Formats: sequence, structure tokens, C-alpha cells
Amino acid sequence: MVRRLSIKHKQVLGVTVMVAVIVTALSLLHLVNVARVLLNESRARVDLLSNGVYSQARDVVTSRAAAAEELRSSRNVQSALEAAIYTQDVVDAVIVDGGNTVLASSDPAQVGKTVAARVPLNIILAASGLAQVRAIYATGQTLEWSQPIALGDEPFGEIRIGLSTLLVRRDLSNSLAPAALAAGISLLVAVVVAMLLAQLVLRPMHVIRSSLTRLGRGDLGATLDLRADEELRDLGDVFDQVSAQLRAATREDFNPAQLVKLARRIQIAGRQFSGVPHELKNPLNAMTIHLELLKQKLAGDPAVSHVEVIRQEVRRLDDRVQGLMRFVKPSDVTFAPVPVAPMLESMLAAVQPEAERAGVAMQAGCTDPSLEVEGDAALLRDAFMNLAQNAIQAMPNGGRLSVSCASVADRKVRVRVEDTGVGIPPENLERIFELYFTTREGGTGMGLALVFRTIQIHDGTIDVESTVGGGTSFVVVLPKAQGIQS
Repeated sequence: MVRRLSIKHKQVLGVTVMVAVIVTALSLLHLVNVARVLLNESRARVDLLSNGVYSQARDVVTSRAAAAEELRSSRNVQSALEAAIYTQDVVDAVIVDGGNTVLASSDPAQVGKTVAARVPLNIILAASGLAQVRAIYATGQTLEWSQPIALGDEPFGEIRIGLSTLLVRRDLSNSLAPAALAAGISLLVAVVVAMLLAQLVLRPMHVIRSSLTRLGRGDLGATLDLRADEELRDLGDVFDQVSAQLRAATREDFNPAQLVKLARRIQIAGRQFSGVPHELKNPLNAMTIHLELLKQKLAGDPAVSHVEVIRQEVRRLDDRVQGLMRFVKPSDVTFAPVPVAPMLESMLAAVQPEAERAGVAMQAGCTDPSLEVEGDAALLRDAFMNLAQNAIQAMPNGGRLSVSCASVADRKVRVRVEDTGVGIPPENLERIFELYFTTREGGTGMGLALVFRTIQIHDGTIDVESTVGGGTSFVVVLPKAQGIQS
């Protein structure tokens, strides 16, 4: 089954392909320009050599009939031809007559032989840039620069200088090495920048998905915090209005006295259910004791390994039962005004040693002494400590933990616990508050479930915004204190 690419991967792939096309086009343009420059430089060199040979030949030749003998016997002409091959890219230099017979050559063994004309350099220089590159990279090709020799107004031969494309190719390849390195670095930078842009651009989508998931699960207090994004701010306002209308349509507003009454009902329901884990735990204790006795009697017997497996599974079940007891155990909830800043300061001081061991820097952004919420100070402190510890555990390589608070509409107080950790995959966001759900090795799956229960008891809401690789932010909204105690 073919797996469809995510929006993030599509964006990274699109930016990378676009940069690759641009880099490839610029590299080809650079290649063509360098090839043209190298060919023009070679032409200038062979033109200078040809003029030198022409000057020596003109001084020697006195008649057309004696031209061949005079050129062969001239030391100056021979020296000029031999000197030519020591010039960069030049492979040979000859003087031929009208029938392509060699009259003088940088290689004396070629004198008297017939040589065929090669691809003229002028034709290559007049061709397109890609044709010039193909000519340079053609296997074993030698280009030729020629200049006619005349006696008076009557030509009797020409000077031919061979130019090796192998040597030009070497120079071209050497000049392209830095360009290839720059292209590779550009592609690497493009991938990194594309990933960063994807994180930045797609963050609002993760926030929207998280809020819609919370709302779809029945959390009518879910909000869409997009205030920092001017383009999506209106969407956040509309979402908050819809959420508020749903709350108004489904339940009446609770005052502190009603919260106390609701908490007592929860305590009663918890007490009725709290006996169930105890009834489960008593048989488990008996099973554990008898398994230990059975293990002692079977000492040395191969069946002991099976007994040990059963004992470990019973212990694991016992741990689950104890966790369930902690979850349903009634709490003596005492509602009173709770100053938010001191509570969070105390919580951060408690997790400071754990944060230092993990290399996590903590930033406290809650300093308003006037902010108070209606609730149980101990329960709320434990809930926020659980969020802080989860944040620290999400940053195994260090990072930053930020805790802030602010007054918001409808007489509410918002507390944000934010980290720069590994983030939560979208498919796990709707399950993180489920009892026993955990993705951490050795985790119990109890922490966030207890946090969710505590916030619900306080008639609050908790929302999560997370981007994989970009961190997670838990947003808790609680009612402001109104001075009523229980």
C-alpha cells in the first residue's frame, strides 16, 4: 500500500525540488560560461602562436616553388613549431601545403605525410553554449586552429595548431568543483530551511486539530489560541464563540457553591467505587503469597520459570490496581481562593532539581499577585507539577520549560505550561488524557488522567497544542476566585 505524503513532507519536497531546479539551471549556466571562457582563452593562445610561426615562415619563404624546402630547412620555423607544443592545451603544430602534405612540423617524423583536417575551433566558438560543452566532453576529440600562409597575394599553405579537448576538459572540471560544492550546500540548506518553514507554517494546523479534537470529545471549554497569528486570529475568535455558545446551550453556569456540591457528589461516587479495587487487591495479595510458597517447593524444577512469569504478571496487575485506587480514591476537596503565582512558584521550586539534572532551563512568567482561582491548592499544585514533570521528561537533551499565567475573559485565569521537547504526534493527541495510555517506557499512564480529573473537578478546561519536534503547550483555564469557601 502506497503511503500518502503528509503536508509537511510535501512542502519540504516542493521547496527542495524548486531549489534543486534553480541550482541545476544556474550550474548549467555556469558550466556554459566557463566553457566559453576556456575556449576563448585557448583561441587567444593558439592565435598568438600561429602569428609567431607565420612571422618566421614569411621571412624564410622566397618563392612558391622553393617554399617546401625552405620551410623544412629553417631552424627558426622548426623552433617556433616545437615551442608551440609547450603551450597549454596545444598537442601539435604543422605547416601544410594546399594538398594537406606536411611541409614542417613540431614532430619532424610527420614531414612529407598527408594529414586530414580536424574540427575547426572557429566552428565550435560560433556554436551554442551546450554544443561547446559537448565538444569539450567528446571523447578524444582534438580541435584545430588554422591560419593561411601567402606569398604576396597568393596563398600556398596554412599553419595548423591542434588543441586537445582533454586538457580543456580538465580545466573545466577543476573549475566546476567549487560550484558543485556550493550546489550541494545549497540543497542541504534548502532542506533544513524547508523543514523549519514547515514547522512554522503548519503549527496553526496542529493547534486547530488539537482544539477540534478536544471539542469533539465533549470538552466544551476548548479554545483556539491563535492570537499571535494575525491571519488566523479571526478563526480563533469564531471558534471561541462557538465553544462558548455550546457551553451555554448544554449547561448552566456554576457558582462556587455549586462547585462544592458537585465535588461532594464526586467524592460520594468515588467512595462507592473505591471498594472495587480493594476487592481486587485482596485476592492478588493471596495469589502472590501462594506463588512464593509454590516457587520454594519447586526449587530446581523447570516449572519454576513458569511460576516466575505468573508472579511477574500478578505484580503488574497489582500495580495497575494500585494506580486505579489512586485515581478513584476520594479526595477531600476544599475550595478556597488560591493565589496562582505563589502556587506555581512553589511547584517550580519542587521540580528544580529534576530540571537541572535534565539540563532544562525554567522560565517563570507568572508574577501577578492579584490572580486567584477557586479551588483546592494541593490538588492544583499536584496537577501543575505533573504537567511540569511531563515537560521535563519530554526534553531528554535539555531545553526550556516556561510557565505563565494571565487573566482572560469570562472571569477565568489561564495557565500555560510550555516546553521545547519532542512534541506529541497528532494521532496521540486525542488519547493523552486516557487512563493507562502512555508512550513513555516505564510510564503508568496515570499522570495526565489525574490532571484531567483534577481540572474537571475545578470546572476548568485543559487543552494541548503540540508540534512534533517543536514542543508542547498545555493550556489550563480555571474560574477566578469569588471569596466563597467550603
